[in-house]
Amino acid sequence: MSRSYRVSVRECVNKVIKAEDSISTELEILEILPKEQMSQLLADELEKDGFRRDSNLLVKEEDGVVVTVDTETGKVTVSSEAAETTKIEGERHGRAYDDIGPHASQIREGLRQELQKDLERKVEKKTSELQGKVTDKLEGKLGDLRQDLDKVVNRVTAEALKRKAASMGQIKEMTEDPQSGSLTIVVEV
Repeated sequence: MSRSYRVSVRECVNKVIKAEDSISTELEILEILPKEQMSQLLADELEKDGFRRDSNLLVKEEDGVVVTVDTETGKVTVSSEAAETTKIEGERHGRAYDDIGPHASQIREGLRQELQKDLERKVEKKTSELQGKVTDKLEGKLGDLRQDLDKVVNRVTAEALKRKAASMGQIKEMTEDPQSGSLTIVVEV
């Protein structure tokens, strides 16, 4: 009569998981003045709005979301990333006809492979959950950011129109309504 032995395998995975997401768009800025002047106006307005200079890029970080604006091209990139350390443990059990022989080794190796696959699936699930959190955070910031950037573009356009009008002749009358964004300039040429 043969006897079976219980075979157990334990594994632990410590891993740093990372997730990131980003989106890019371009600001729609009218070229009222030469490109260099429009770029400078945009940079000035963004600095007033809390952005810091990094060569021709302006960067603002808030709540883990980084907004980068290239003032020469008008390209806006919004990105977010996160990392966390995760520890996942698992255990598998099986039966073998010997406790230290070849059959026990085969069973042990099979259990170890199954367990490793299971732990990998759990790590992938945690990574997917972290990715979802990062994407949700990014989406939450996009609405507010869109409004803020639209206001900056409107201020840049208004300043460019004022400068263009002044270069065309003498400004006789100027009315500006910041609430509606309307600007009326009467110029004598």
